[in-house]
Amino acid sequence: MRTPLSILLCLLFVVAGRATAQETFAPLITDNCVAVVHVDFSNVELDTVKSTLQKAGEDFLRMLGFDDRSFKATSQELAVELEKLDVLVRPTFETITKELGIREYALIADMELLEAGGPIFAIPWKNKTDKHFETLIKTLATLFGEDDQGPKNIIKTDGFLLVAPPHMQAMTAEWAKTKKPTPNAPVLEALKNVAGAEIKIAVALPEQVRVMVRNAPLPSEVPVEMRNLLLFAAQKIEWASASISLHAFLGGTPPKNSDVFLTIKTPRRQDAVMLRGMMEMAIEVGINAGRFAMEQEMSDADFQIPPLAFQFAKGLLRTLLPDVEEDKLLFRTKEVYGANVAVATTGMAVALLLPAVQASREAARRMQCANHLKQIVLALHNHHDAISGLPPLYTIDANGKPLHSWRVQILPFLEQQALFEAIRHNEPWDSEHNKQFHDRMPAMYKCPSNPNNGCCYSAIAGQVFTPARETRTGGGSLFLANNTFAVITDGTSNTLAVIEAKEPFNWMDPTADISLDELAKGINAGRAGSYHTGGCNCALFDGSVRFLAQPIPGEMLRNFARPNSGVPLRLP
Repeated sequence: MRTPLSILLCLLFVVAGRATAQETFAPLITDNCVAVVHVDFSNVELDTVKSTLQKAGEDFLRMLGFDDRSFKATSQELAVELEKLDVLVRPTFETITKELGIREYALIADMELLEAGGPIFAIPWKNKTDKHFETLIKTLATLFGEDDQGPKNIIKTDGFLLVAPPHMQAMTAEWAKTKKPTPNAPVLEALKNVAGAEIKIAVALPEQVRVMVRNAPLPSEVPVEMRNLLLFAAQKIEWASASISLHAFLGGTPPKNSDVFLTIKTPRRQDAVMLRGMMEMAIEVGINAGRFAMEQEMSDADFQIPPLAFQFAKGLLRTLLPDVEEDKLLFRTKEVYGANVAVATTGMAVALLLPAVQASREAARRMQCANHLKQIVLALHNHHDAISGLPPLYTIDANGKPLHSWRVQILPFLEQQALFEAIRHNEPWDSEHNKQFHDRMPAMYKCPSNPNNGCCYSAIAGQVFTPARETRTGGGSLFLANNTFAVITDGTSNTLAVIEAKEPFNWMDPTADISLDELAKGINAGRAGSYHTGGCNCALFDGSVRFLAQPIPGEMLRNFARPNSGVPLRLP
């Protein structure tokens, strides 16, 4: 089990130091070396770490606006916890740094090693004895547990301990014997550039890597500007180095030029200038392409991202563009101060937040609409199970005159039994008695995005829902069954059950459902549609809900509503 001790030690290992990694690890660097990550913790002072963490915690409490009493109590509790951690960490840390003299390590990524399975860790191990090694193994067991396989993966070489996974043990040992260090390897030059940093990352591009990048196929949709940038970078970048300086955070003096966190080396100044220009062009093309893609994807006006957001993104990325100095590109940290910047940032955040709030509200409404449709289809299924069939499109009287809609018939299955029994089913839906229920429509029948009153969900008349075949009148718990799911030979997952109507109607009206010809006019072109901009929700007979984005060909909509069209469902 990984303990907080091991986690904190990992943090401590990366917080201070100014080792000359290019000297220490030069025996492991060859022309084939792709990257080195060096960490040094020789100057770590645990007391400084503890006091800095305490101060950082207290600053955070003040930022949150804790009152004096809460601040004092929480600060004291934080001090107690930090003291507990110190008691756990200090013995092990002092064993590693003082008794064993381990103050740095590096991750080495050589092409030969990468082809075999990955990078390795290297720990300087000069003038050490078997007793030192036994102490290291015991310390690792304390950190990571007795059953940890780490100690078994350690290879002893001349001056280093190499840590590699089991499948690379033999290869790594052979590599250590036969490697040919290169004094002027590009990775070493990159490490020299960040000699004063606490965490150093050096990357170089051996010729075989350049060839791989040049020959790597890129998707056709990658803009030509991006393609040119990658190819030019692979050809011109000699090395890159990055640094992370945490020494100042711990109360020390920051190294010289600590504001430069990434350096890219090219052969000539004009190459650096060209590379920067291509980066700037890539930002412009990338943001414009992203804007176009989002506008195509989000046709709903409520989901549109304002142009201001894209301009903000461009400006933000441009602040990250490097400075050109001689043959190098220098990426610097940018620190911005002042109330004006804070006000401008707040205004920008509000401008970007409002559309997001609108979008989230509409998304919630559309989701609620979809849930209404699911509940309606579930009621249809329960009606089918209880009455051995689906409700008719509408019931009829002795003369074949329409009486009540299918929406009335499924009321008991929408937990509306009392309303169902109060309606006189042997009288027309608009009789004097039944008119009192026109305004008592269940909330399930209205789309929350539609601002108009009335029912928003319709069947397709004459398809699965057809008028009652026989006259049956009476009061009380009257139920009628018509077609069964057996008529849906195209499959319930391929056949339209209920769709939104943009113009609401009276929920009890037996003749208000959308006809097949009306549906074929298109979404938001005829009666089928909604106030969800760009399309409408619909439910299939299997209970699933789809969003139909306009436009959809009329014949496709016809086949979607027919239970036996024989045409596979291929809606966009």
